This record gives sequence, C-alpha cells and structure tokens, in this order.
Amino acid sequence: MGLFKVRPSRGSWAFFALVALAAASRREWRHHEVAMIHQDGPAVESARAFATCLLGPDVSWVLREDEGVPLQAQWSFRLGSWLSMHLGVPLPREWPGRCLPLLDELTARLPASSRGAAVAVRAAGQVRTTLRRPLVARFDDGAAARTAAWQTELLRLSDDGTLAAQLASLFASVHDLSIGSRDRWSPAPLRLETFPTVPAPQVPTWVSLDPTWTQAVLASPTVLFHRSLADGRTHRVDFDRHVHNDTVLGGVVLWRTAPRGDVLRGSTEGGGALVPIEPSTQPIALPDEPGAPRRGEEFDWQAAANTDGVAWLTLDHGTVQMRVHPSDPTASWTAPQTLGVAGSQLAAVVAPEPLDPLRWRVTALRPRAVDLAVEQYVVALGADGLHASAALERAPLAFPPAQRVLTCGAGSVRYVALLSPSRVAVLRVESDRARVAEAPLAVAWGDDPTLRCDAGRALLASDPATMESPAVIATFPLVQDPSMDLVTPLPYDRGGRPRELLLTDDGLLAIAAHARVLRAWRLPLQAVAWEPAGYLASLAPAPESLRTLRVLQGVSRGRAVALWVEGDAVTRVFTPGAGAAPSGPPRVVETREPFRVIAVSDDGGRSFGIPLVAPPRSRTARSVAPTP
Repeated sequence: MGLFKVRPSRGSWAFFALVALAAASRREWRHHEVAMIHQDGPAVESARAFATCLLGPDVSWVLREDEGVPLQAQWSFRLGSWLSMHLGVPLPREWPGRCLPLLDELTARLPASSRGAAVAVRAAGQVRTTLRRPLVARFDDGAAARTAAWQTELLRLSDDGTLAAQLASLFASVHDLSIGSRDRWSPAPLRLETFPTVPAPQVPTWVSLDPTWTQAVLASPTVLFHRSLADGRTHRVDFDRHVHNDTVLGGVVLWRTAPRGDVLRGSTEGGGALVPIEPSTQPIALPDEPGAPRRGEEFDWQAAANTDGVAWLTLDHGTVQMRVHPSDPTASWTAPQTLGVAGSQLAAVVAPEPLDPLRWRVTALRPRAVDLAVEQYVVALGADGLHASAALERAPLAFPPAQRVLTCGAGSVRYVALLSPSRVAVLRVESDRARVAEAPLAVAWGDDPTLRCDAGRALLASDPATMESPAVIATFPLVQDPSMDLVTPLPYDRGGRPRELLLTDDGLLAIAAHARVLRAWRLPLQAVAWEPAGYLASLAPAPESLRTLRVLQGVSRGRAVALWVEGDAVTRVFTPGAGAAPSGPPRVVETREPFRVIAVSDDGGRSFGIPLVAPPRSRTARSVAPTP
C-alpha cells in the first residue's frame, strides 16, 4: 500500500496568508476604532450638547441624516428655517448665553491634528462671535435698544444664510472627524432638561381658503366680506381664533376700499349702496349715484354710522351735500342738505356727535388766497328732515395748495391730511376742537398713499411701500403740542420690503417680506428702533419651492390685527429636456397653487394664528409647528 503526501499549493498558502492578514487587520482596525472613539467621542458629545441647548427638542429633525442628500446642505437649509422662525420672537435672556460654555468645551475637546477639527474650530469661533449678547448694565437705559439691535443682526445673518452655514459647517465637521465620530453621532436630544431653549413660537398653519371666495374686503380685525362664486351673493364672515359665523347679505358688490366711518361702499344692479359694519349690516341703497370715483378732488364721499342712522356726505366739484338714512328699515333718505357755499370746498368729513345720536358734525376746508378756512356745521335730524347750523369757524390753516387730500376716522375723531410736494399737514377734528400737525417734508408718496389713524395718531405711508419712501406719523398728545415725525426705516438695508404699516396700541407694526420669510416688526411708543415682533410664514418652504405675494392687506384696532394674504405657492422641478443629452440644460416644470389666508393676532403682532373658516360654522382653530 502506497503513501501519498499532501503538499499545499501556492494558492493555498496565499489564501491562508490573506486570512491571517485580514484577521490581523480587523484586530488593528478595532483598536483604531476604539482609539478614534476615545479621541473624538468627547467632542461629539459636546457638539450634541451644544446643539440640544441651542435647538431644544427640534434637534431631532434639524440634524437628522437623509440618504442621498449632502449632509451640510440639508443641515444648512433646516437650520436656516429654524432660525428664521425662532429668532423673530422675544428671546429669553439666558439664551443663547447658557450654550456658549458648551461651545467652548467643544473647542477644547477637538483633536488638534485633524483637518476637520481645524474647520470646526474656525466655525465655532464665528458662531461664538455671532451669538454673544451685548453686555449691558442692569439699569442701563439703552439695554433694550442694544438687545434689539443684536437680535436684528441675528435675523440678518439668518436670512442671508450666514449663521445657518456657520452652524452647519460646525456640526458637519465634527460629524465627519472619523468613523468613530460618525458612529457616536445621534440627533436625539441630550440632557434636554438642563438647557434653557428658545420657546417654540406660535406658527400659523397656512391653509388655502374656499376657492369660491372672491372680492374679499377685510373691514376690521374680526370682519371679512366676500363674494361667493357658489351662490353669486356677498357674505359677511365674523371670525376670531376659534369660531366664525357666515351671514348672507345679498347681491350687493362691495368696493375693495377701506371703510369710512364703519361704512363700506358697494354697488347693486339698481345703483350705489352703503353697508354699515355695526350695528347692522343690511345694505342701504343710495338715492342716486352722485359721481364716479376719480383721482384728485373732483368727487369724494364720507359716511358715519350710529345707532339711529347713517349719514352720507358727498363732495362733488367743491359742493358738500349731506343725507341721513334713519335706522328704521321702513324709512328713506332725507332730502339733501347743502353745506357752505357751493363749489368752494376742498375737503369735508362727518362724525357723529358723541352725546346725541340725532346730530352729526361736518368739518369742511375752504381754500382762500393764502390759507385754508376750517368751517364746521352741526346737522340735526328732525321730523321734517335735516337742519344745519354753522358752528364757530376755526382758525385758518396756513398751507399752500395741496396735491392730495386724504381722510380717516376712528370713533368720533376725524383726520384730514394735506400733501404737497414740500409740506405735510394733518388736521385732527374731535367735536368742536381742531388741532393741526405740520412739517416741511418732501416725500415721494406714489400713486395711492394711505392714511391710517386711531384716537391720537395718524399714519401716512406711500403705496407701494418702499425703503426709499419713509412713512410719516402725526401724534396728538392730550396736553402737549402735536408733532409730526418721519418713521424710522426698517433695520434692513437689503433683501427686505415693507408690505404693510399698521397702528397698534403699543406702537407701530410693520409686515415685511424678506428674502426667505414674511415677518412682523414692532416700533414701541417712544422708541427709535424697530424690534422683531413675530413670524408669519416662510417664503421658501422647501428648496425647490417659494411663495409669491400678490395682495397683503392689513387692518388693526387696539391690539387686534388681521391680515388678508393672496399669492401663489410655486414649485419648480428640474428634469432632463426631451431628447437632450444628459449634460444638456434641464427643463423646468413649474406648478402653481394659489392660496388665500387670513392671519389674526390679538397681541399687537407678536404671534399670528389662522382661523379655520370652513364648515362647520363653529370650529376650534389650531396652530402647529411647520413640517420640516
């Protein structure tokens, strides 16, 4: 029997050598991983702690990893959205100061020999410089102004993407230090209860209203009129943050103009009509159509409603006439009463007398050689019609010929603004007392300037609102002389445009469209600098989408604010062109979805909500955080 010797071939020796080498390499790699984890783990933990302190529970979705998307790009976009939203609300005093020691701890724990660590150290220094609050003394009068300026600068850096890029670079460089750092990275909140975070702002849920609504007129912070394409009738919607009621008015078509004396102008098939806002909304047909609205002083109308009737005042080619419709639905208009000399008046306003519901006071401006005469008439409603009596003539107003005349009313107070190329004057009339604020101001007012007012202030703004055309505010204190001042421009020198200026009880409110967001700004009483007030919506809700604004109309009364917004949500998708080479230019497919939104606020614009104006008639509104 023969013996056979088995000798390994060269291939077998090579195979066993590779197995041994793999085992040794795996062992060394495990030692390397352990070393990297020990080296980079503390830095990763500090980065997670800093992110948790800065972002709070939102760190879970802001810093999550999506497959197929560059890490730093996706984090930069989410950080920009988060910052734009949260930096627009009042910030707690301890934020982000409590987070900066964690940032210093992160810098100290970064390995000195890593290239990614050098990037992280540089980004950490930039972030620390940006987030550091200004040091102010406890009783420093300028502390609030410096804090507002610091927050405004944060918003500026957030809107242009600088701060988001710095934070994304910091977190991405720590994440990519090594395999050990990537294995230890987790977006879950870490020690959340020990870190004070920015409170989540109340963010309105932007839901498109009924598409059958058209010709919307926002009459007050809680009243909206619209015409429905479903039934062809005009509806009144009374709403707030929780409920709404819909009332059908009929076939009247309202003009899209601001109410005058709590009365809206409209038209019917039979002619003109008036629609009071309170206490009744029944349309009142006008006895005739005295004229059509034209630019200039050819024709104007005023109205004043109270519990006993509606006064209708017209100024047609310098002639002032007044009628009254009693509140009794079976009554009719009185005969017209001419006030003053026919063809001699420049402007006129009417207001109800506070203590007598059957009397109205008319104030008219009559041009003279070098000034304007201020004349007043008291009109009383009697059993046989109207009776007018001339009140005391006020002191003349020395003012050159005005190019534009604007009027406004709040309660029983009326304002008349006179605009010339080099001067502005505002006349405030309350009962028999008339006061004037004027100043030599040359302002480009545009085609259709606006005048808004409350009991003690009048606000003039150009239309459209621009950074180059400042607004003018006239203030009428109770015991001091009236004053007129230019409104401080918004603290943005690029990328921002004011869309609305409103009066609130505690100052001024501006709604501005910036590069990425629609935001509110507040100018408190006696302050000289604007401060962030609230967040409305993102104008770039996703990387491939944007929102365009066609209409933004606002009204305010006291601390209540309402906004009517119309626009389009535009989504762009880039696809290869038909028959084109892969390297050729892509084809852009664009889809548009129109939206119309009501946004309401009862705290002066610091937070906004969206009332759900959909059946059933009473429904609780909700505000949720935006989908990341």
